[in-house]
Formats: sequence, structure tokens, C-alpha cells
Amino acid sequence: MAYSSEISRRNPGLFLFLIDQSRSMSHKLGGTLRSKSQEAADAINRQIYELIYRCTKSDGVRDYFDIGIIGYGAVSDSADSLLKDETIVPISKLAENPLRMEKRTEKISDPDGNEVETEFEFPVWFEPVANSNTPMVKGLKLAQEWLDDWLAEHHDSYPPVVINISDGAATDGDPLEIAKAIISMSTQDGNVLFWNCHLSELKGQKPVAFPADSTVLPSNEKFATQLFEMSSELPDSFLNLAQERALDVQPGSRAYVFNAGLDELLELLDIGTRAPTENLQ
Repeated sequence: MAYSSEISRRNPGLFLFLIDQSRSMSHKLGGTLRSKSQEAADAINRQIYELIYRCTKSDGVRDYFDIGIIGYGAVSDSADSLLKDETIVPISKLAENPLRMEKRTEKISDPDGNEVETEFEFPVWFEPVANSNTPMVKGLKLAQEWLDDWLAEHHDSYPPVVINISDGAATDGDPLEIAKAIISMSTQDGNVLFWNCHLSELKGQKPVAFPADSTVLPSNEKFATQLFEMSSELPDSFLNLAQERALDVQPGSRAYVFNAGLDELLELLDIGTRAPTENLQ
């Protein structure tokens, strides 16, 4: 059965994040007071933190996963790694080298059941950026190069998971063909899984999560159908996980969320990363 390979230090999995850093990401996310770039950066930093937590054992952070992060649009029409001159790195290296630490607060229950606010140190690996055009095609071509190299050395591994966060407005051509080429790449356990999180500026439009049909997407958002078509169909293990969370999914549902705020972003990322981590050995 596909998407069932055990993930171990000998056969790690791969998460490859692509982040739109174009100037349009400075616009407010529909229905929120925060920019799309802030929402995207916060979600990815939280998810890396969560992945590190899942890989932490008594002997430290085990390299169950490799991680890559590509930003596109920060500088002119270019795409590049956001990991300090590195491409794909073992997750323990990320754990050891955050860009900075920041103080955050969260509410927890004390021994008496009272809700109290506590402060903690949170690692940040990259900052929100919204600067230039949207060279998504260049970003995807760079991802394809990295995937090609990684797959050559990991034939038996769980298939890579690619997560693209964007407002959808590619300025360097049609990204659909290269996205389909990436989805056709594979290990012996299945094809690459391509996820898209679409950050729209439409107000009053409820998020659409994991649709099986593009007709449910708003007709006045011209990039929604394109990103839907760029997204993989959810394998059974992901469908089961989504159904356990009472999400409306069905066979044919795509790995796509439209008009996502931070909650929906985290839901998509958590489902995208949770199923593979259930195969850790």
C-alpha cells in the first residue's frame, strides 16, 4: 500500500516548504488585520517547531526528516533557499540553528485548574518578507532540482511532501505544468504530495478546505482553480486523519485550502505533516 513506508533515520522523509515573498503578500489576508506574509511565516515557523518536537527523544532530535525552505519573490524574479546558504538539511540542524529566539506567551491550566498565562522562548527560522514579483515557476523549478537530487538517494523512503503557500498570482508563466511534473516524481512508496495553501484577499469568503471539485471555489478569484489543479489528491491515510477531525473530505479531495487564515493554515500544515510522522520508527 502506498504512503506506508516506515520513516527512520536510515530512511528519512522530506518536507519542502515554498513561500511566496512577493509584494502582494504584504496585503491583509481577507477578514484579518495581519498580512499574508505574517500569517505564512508564523505558520511555517510553528510547524517546524512542531516537527522538531515530534522528532525529539531522550537522546536528542533524531533525523527522521530532512527539511528545505524555498522563498520566491524576495529579490526581483529569483527563488532561493531560506536556510543560510543550505538547501535540504536534517531536522536536527534546524533545531540547532534558528535565526533567532523570541518571547511568546500562551495560556495553560495550573494545578488548581485556573487558566494562567506563561512566557516561553520560541525559535524563528525566517521572517515575513513581501518585496517583489511572484516568480512561482522559478520556485517550483528549484524545488524540482532539489527533489531530483534527494530522490536519487532515497528510493525507499516515504514520498516527499511539498507545501506551497502563496496568493496564487505567478508572474513568470504558468506554474501548472511544473507542478504536475513534481507530482509525477516518486519513491517506491508513492508520488510526491503537493499541497497548496491559497492566501486570498477576498473578504466575507469562508475558507474552503480540501475540495474535491473546483466548482465550489469562488469564480471571482481567478487563481483558485489553477492552485486547485496543482494540488495532489489526498491519499487514504490523509483522508482518514482529516475525517477523524470531522473535516468534510471525500475520495478525490485535493491537498488545497483557499482563503486560509492562521487556523486553517495550521490545520493544513498539521494534516500535511501529521500522517507521515505516524510512520516514525
